[in-house]
Amino acid sequence: MNMILRPVTNADHEFLVDLHNDPEVLKNLTHPSPITVEQHMNWWEKTKNNPSQLRLIFEVDGKCAGFTKFYDIDPVNECCVLGADIHKSHRGKGLARLMWTLMLDKCFNELKLHRVGLTTAEYNVIGQRVYTGLGFKVEGKFTQSLFREGKFWDQYVMYMLKEDWKP
Repeated sequence: MNMILRPVTNADHEFLVDLHNDPEVLKNLTHPSPITVEQHMNWWEKTKNNPSQLRLIFEVDGKCAGFTKFYDIDPVNECCVLGADIHKSHRGKGLARLMWTLMLDKCFNELKLHRVGLTTAEYNVIGQRVYTGLGFKVEGKFTQSLFREGKFWDQYVMYMLKEDWKP
């Protein structure tokens, strides 16, 4: 199986809108609203050249399988925030751990970062299993910061230091 992280191309935008609008993905986003291709393209034009952000396609055997997000890249303090989504056609195949491994390798070996972080919804137990299995640690939570299905939920704040990364 050949897996890579690669830059977003013009051919990827319909895939990205489909991925974003998946109910399972929306449930885990801070702003869980579906988007149109036009809204996505407006956002992309503002985002694609921002040096503090990096967005890459996770590709498996030549097919788009997911989307990786590197936010708030801070070269001075050598840190960033991460996020990622796997397309519904690729879920349940053990690919999330492999995608996150590529992301962490990029952060610690290519971007030369010291620390990475993420937030995850308290109900995202599958994601939490992936993150803790890779070595992320919980450092706190944003109490009742997500409103879903008529209820407030916490978001866990997790981190990993370069010294803790064991690919």
